[in-house]
Amino acid sequence: MTFAEVERRYWELKQQFDAGDLGEAEFDDALRALMIQDDLGRWWAKARDSGQWHYYDAVMERWVSAPPPTAPPPTAPPVMPPVMPTEHSAAPQSREQGEIAAQSAQPAQWRATSQPELSTALKVIFYFVSFLVPIAGIVLFFVYRSKPAPEDRAAARLFLFLGIIAFVLVCVCPFVFSMLVALAGV
Repeated sequence: MTFAEVERRYWELKQQFDAGDLGEAEFDDALRALMIQDDLGRWWAKARDSGQWHYYDAVMERWVSAPPPTAPPPTAPPVMPPVMPTEHSAAPQSREQGEIAAQSAQPAQWRATSQPELSTALKVIFYFVSFLVPIAGIVLFFVYRSKPAPEDRAAARLFLFLGIIAFVLVCVCPFVFSMLVALAGV
């Protein structure tokens, strides 16, 4: 199915829904069946009320309104499409619930790309490096802060924290040492 065919079929379904010939659940199921993937593997869907095109941004874990690509999508059927975009969708109750919902709504291929890049051993090494070389901790934060895996983003925050703590200690310790020497010499 092409984007043009989905467009045509959406307006047919919307007309039937507006006329009362199609119930809400049936309309939503039909829209879910119309979701397609582009050649980059992004899922595209028409918004229920407005008919605008949206694609699912797996990195940001949200639907983004955009014009559809002009290249035809691959012919493979959808495996497990993400949750459809709506005009009035409610935000998740908490960040954790949002991450769980976003991960469960992602097709298997997206969940596979959301696996952590950092192994446990590499994290430990980076923790030591962040503490011993404060600027490295800050750089590692900027490298890993926007990764799709929550574990990588959490590690990035710890890299930054360790880098800042080490930097403060490097600045404060000489002052405290000089104060202690001055007090001991008196």
